[in-house]
This record gives sequence, structure tokens and C-alpha cells, in this order.
Amino acid sequence: MFAAPLKQRNRSIRFGGMYVLYLFAFAACHQPEKRDTLVVSDYRIFYDGQDSGYNTIGGHFIFGVDGELMGTFTEGNVEDDETGKEPFLIRSKDTGKTWSKPELFASRLFINFEEREKEALWMSVFGPTRRGTLLAIGGQYEEGTQGSGMLADPQWRDVMLIIGRKEGGSEEWDYTRYPSGTFLGEQWMEGGLMLPGGRLVFSIWGAKNKGENWRCGVLISDDDGISWRYRDVAYEPDLNIRDRPDVSAGFNEQTLFLTKEGKLVSIIRGREKLGRLEDSPKDTWFFRSESGDNGETWSAYEPTNLPGTGAASNGLTLPDGSLLQASRIPYSREIYPLPEPDLYGLHFSRSFDEGKTWKTEKFIQKDPEGMPFTNYYNAMNGQFLQLNEREWLYIFGQFDVKEKVYRLLSCRLSVQR
Repeated sequence: MFAAPLKQRNRSIRFGGMYVLYLFAFAACHQPEKRDTLVVSDYRIFYDGQDSGYNTIGGHFIFGVDGELMGTFTEGNVEDDETGKEPFLIRSKDTGKTWSKPELFASRLFINFEEREKEALWMSVFGPTRRGTLLAIGGQYEEGTQGSGMLADPQWRDVMLIIGRKEGGSEEWDYTRYPSGTFLGEQWMEGGLMLPGGRLVFSIWGAKNKGENWRCGVLISDDDGISWRYRDVAYEPDLNIRDRPDVSAGFNEQTLFLTKEGKLVSIIRGREKLGRLEDSPKDTWFFRSESGDNGETWSAYEPTNLPGTGAASNGLTLPDGSLLQASRIPYSREIYPLPEPDLYGLHFSRSFDEGKTWKTEKFIQKDPEGMPFTNYYNAMNGQFLQLNEREWLYIFGQFDVKEKVYRLLSCRLSVQR
């Protein structure tokens, strides 16, 4: 299940550039004919609450059992390890054209509500499950040193994992706290999939023990999110993958796909020397692992020909069986023929071989008002939200520290034969 130690794998890493070039060549020569054409339209501002005092740091949205669009976003300080973050709930009856006033979400989870600026709390909503249950996934931490407004140790983020359930017909959320060490030492739980049989498979990452590299895995539930168990997906234990010995590296964010054949595929972000591009030291290749038993076991990780970060937590399997991914345009200006060579932004890519190789579908390098994405982080991680059998929204954060823009954007994706 685990890959060979780094020393043993140095040969594969050294010829990694050749291997990835082979993947590019294979993709160019052996792509089957596209059966579905992807159309990207209706690029717009999805939610912007800044004029009302809401800096929007990412969000996640669902259609409730009544068909109403609802979602949560995190508001507050923008740095990863800062306190002063709160979750808010918003609703829309017109697919995001207009929104309700934000409501503070899960307020009873604050340790000290009156001094909540000394905490960080974030929650994302998912569902409904087959039983009509809504889930809320998130975490919480307090400031380390009094008055610092920061997590105690950015290299050991042993935050509290929180999973909430709201059963169909209930007005109340039931929350369970999972302290550090329940599944991993660091427990960053993200998006998930519901399999045809009702099993829930959600991604999670972090270091298992202090001083170790990050690993990524999945949490699995067969009882509608009441109980969960952890399974490893990818882990590289060798500390030599780090650029600095005291700064964590390894595998973290994943994009999970469910193929038409029922296989689970994980496209995984590697950090630092783990998959670094030889000619672009800031970039790394995405890796791939697969599961044929609904997430219980996973294949050894392997590199793909897709570089970048900032991907969606759940990928999109199109009606023709191809996989659609959304991630950031890499730092390198040489890999892709960019329409705007000086800009960054969003990269839609597509795979016809279950995530082994990828080809570009579209770049988005400006916001809907024409403001250029001049920074690598201007386009943040997003989500695919299904509208019908052949249409989806892709919703992602616009994160611009220089211009102080923190809001959500979206575009409509459709497929045509």
C-alpha cells in the first residue's frame, strides 16, 4: 500500500521528467475521440458580501431536500493559522442570483462565544445522504499564546475535527468532536462522495504523529455519518522530501472521483521535493491512486502529467466517463500555451484514462469584471455542484490580498454530444 522509501525511489524521481514527458506523449497520441463537448458559460460573481462586512474565505453549497440552494462560507482573518474565523449560512431560491442575509452557523460550538475572536471555527455543509441527512464538516482551534491571534504551532496543527448531522425532518444539528489523535494527529477533513450503496467516503489529510510528513487518506461511514473509520491513501515517510527539515511536507489535498465503472480515483497534491518539476521548482505534479473496493485499500501512488494545486475536493465524472478536474494554473509559463502568459487563474483539465493523463479544456485568467488574476492564489479551491444530468456549476473563491477582494465566483458547465 505504501510506496518504496525515497532512496529506493530516487531512480524513478530522477527519470520522473522523462516519465511525465512519456505521459504527455501518450496522452497526445492515444486520447480516444471526445464523446462529449464541454461548454463553459455564465461566468459571474456567485456571492460577494464584502460591502456588508463579510470577507468570504471559501465556501461549500448544496441543494437541500426542499430544492433550496444553501451553503456555508468562512468569514474573518484570511491567513491560514489566524484566529477570528466564523462560519455563516446563506440561502438562495434562484441558484445564487440573490441571497439571504448571512446567519452565524453552529454558534454553540464556540468555546467562549463572547471572545470568539480568539478562536477559529469553520464548517462546510454536504448532502443530503440517501436517508435525507445533512452533514457539516469542519474544525476548530484556539489561539496559542494569549493575545497572539495565532495557532500555537503552524507545524503541528492538532485542531479539533467536528462532524455534524441533521437528520431529515429534524430542526437540530447533532455535533461530534474528534480530538487530535482520533484518526490522525492533524485532521483536515474535506469533501466527500456518496457511493451508490450509500457509503460515505470523505478525504482527510495531516501528520499522524508530530514530526512526521503529511499523509492523506479517507474517512468511511456505512451508517449515514454516525461513525467513521480511517484508511490510508498515500504516505511518503522519508523526511528528505522537505526543503527545510522543520517544515512539514508530503501529501495533503485530494480530489476524489467515482468512475462510471465504480472505481474510486484520488488525484493528490504533493508538496516540495515530492513530485517537484525540474524546470519549475515552485510546481509539483499531482499524483494518483485508485481503489477497487470502495475506499478500503488503495494502490501505490504514481505521478500524473498534471501540475498545480488548489483543486476541487470532489472531481466530476462526465456522462461519457471522462474525468474533469479544476485546479490552479501552475507557476511555470512553459507547460501550457496560456492565452495571457503573464497571468494565473483556473485550469480545467480532462482525463480519458481514469486520471493517468490530462488535457486542457479551458483557462480562466480574469474575474467576471475583467480584473486579471495576477497572483497564483487568486483562484482558490472550489466545488462542482450538479444542476441536472448534463449541467453543473463550478464555484470557487477569488482570493486577492493585494486588491482586498474575497468573494465567490462561478461558471456553468454543460456537455453536448
